[in-house]
Order: sequence, then structure tokens, then C-alpha cells
Amino acid sequence: MPFARLLLLFCFLLLAGCGSHYHVAVDSLIDDRPPSGSSYVLVPGNEGMKPTDLQFRDIARQLTPAFQSKGYTVVDSDAQNKAVISWWMEDPRVYLDTSTVTRAHPVVVGYGRHSYVDYIFVDEPVVTSTTLYSANLLIEAYELDKDGREGRQIWRTALRCTAPDEDFHTLFFSMLQVLPRVIGTRSHGLRRYDVFLGSEGEIEVTDLQNDSLF
Repeated sequence: MPFARLLLLFCFLLLAGCGSHYHVAVDSLIDDRPPSGSSYVLVPGNEGMKPTDLQFRDIARQLTPAFQSKGYTVVDSDAQNKAVISWWMEDPRVYLDTSTVTRAHPVVVGYGRHSYVDYIFVDEPVVTSTTLYSANLLIEAYELDKDGREGRQIWRTALRCTAPDEDFHTLFFSMLQVLPRVIGTRSHGLRRYDVFLGSEGEIEVTDLQNDSLF
């Protein structure tokens, strides 16, 4: 989605309710031949990360319900498949928007007792700045042979969450609301969702694929 249209989305949704909106884009592929089994072991794809690291264990714990929603079983050993989990933040992007606002300025017309106050209208430039942050989640699934060696890739699901929010945990949580719908599927190109996190704990997920604005 072009950057200006993405910013327009946030401006439009800002008026839609009391809470925060998060834009989640999904690109997912799956092999035509299904895997031979449904059990998965989760391993980190981030460089230097170990399966025993607390951060990965927390990420894996939060991902497990999405796997279970597809009928997959997450196991620690003797798995039939392997899911490689990678996540990262992008550098923030700053978008500057220049618009105009019409202001009325009083002027005195005439002299002495015949003078009066009138107004002239002047278009003045207004520059607004918006900083958008993006978090990424990539899950790559592979078949394992009987000796635990990696075989063919069976599916690949990538998610990217963008919002004026620099907190990775909130961006990741927003992607988790979409993940059960898209994990291990074919998205047929980029698919977009809006995740609304209400101020009183409500959560709404909207598929923007057919949204007339975009």
C-alpha cells in the first residue's frame, strides 16, 4: 500500500471509535501438496536466538493458539514438521503532509470616523508530521524426515503491522489477532486487515480487501 494511502487509512479510522487501529498486511503461500503430519516444533529464525531464550519461549507461547486453530499440534520433540519463527522491527518512517487552512485577518478600512474593520481571508500552509512504526512476523514451515532433517517448505506466512505506535508487544499482539485466519494459507497476494483495540478491551478485526477506499 502506498505510504500516503496508508496514512489516509489511519486518519480515516481515527474518527471511527475510541481506541487504536493497527494495519496488518499478510502475504502467505502454501505448497499444493499437504504435509504428511500435523505436529510442529517451533524454532527461532532470528540470528543468535536459541530455543531456550526467554524471548523466544514467550513468542512461541503466544503463537501456539494460532497453530492449534488450524489443527496443528505444537510439540517439543519427535515433530513431523518444523516452523521457523522470525520477527523484527523496521526503522520508523516519517511522513510530512502539507495542507492549507483559511484564516481571517482583521484590517482597518478608511480613516477616522469613517473607518471600519473588515476581514481578509488568507490561505496559510500547515505542515503535519506522522511517524509510523512497523513490526514483522515471518513463519516458514518445513517437513522433517524420520531423522529430523529439514525437507521441503510446506507453507510460508508473513505478517507486517504498521501503526503510529512504537511498542513491539502491541504491534505483535495485533498480528496475533489476524494470524489464526491466515496461518498456513494462500493469500493470493497481499491481504490487508484493520485491527481495532478498544480502550475498554474490545478487539475487532476487519478484512480491508474489498474496502472501496483502498
